[in-house]
Amino acid sequence: MKIFTIIGYTNSGKTTTLIEIIKELVTRGYNVNSVKHVHIANFTIDTEGKDSWRHCEAGASITAVRGDNETAIIYKKALNVKELLPHFNSDFLVLEGFSEEKLVPKILCAKNLTDLDEKCEETVFVISGIISSEIKEFKGINVVNGLTNIKELVDLIEKNAIDATELIAKYH
Repeated sequence: MKIFTIIGYTNSGKTTTLIEIIKELVTRGYNVNSVKHVHIANFTIDTEGKDSWRHCEAGASITAVRGDNETAIIYKKALNVKELLPHFNSDFLVLEGFSEEKLVPKILCAKNLTDLDEKCEETVFVISGIISSEIKEFKGINVVNGLTNIKELVDLIEKNAIDATELIAKYH
């Protein structure tokens, strides 16, 4: 399983670009899983007072909620990438967010040059998002528009995404 993340500020084009990436990976025959990091203070999937919330309040460290159309497994802590990996089995695990993960290759989406200056770091292998309609390169890193040139962007992903086993080895 190969892994990479897409990072950037709100409204920089992350989700829009990521949706196109997922569609192109699937078109190429890959099985794709994804994880979205929500940056909202006190965000919870669970609803206070509901049965699953009450299970957790009673002391369950993991609670699953299963409906007719979906299942959610709730851990009462934020899992890091290393802890998330065993839960996925696909060709690609696509992360949105997780900018704090220093070992995961990144696509940086940006609105402007200030965003690039603040977020660009050594694990960024390509830049996309809103800025991609204005520039073609930043500090030696290619800038690719994920809406108009998705094939080139996914070619770079296939080349730069890291194998999950290699990532786990780097954590030790």
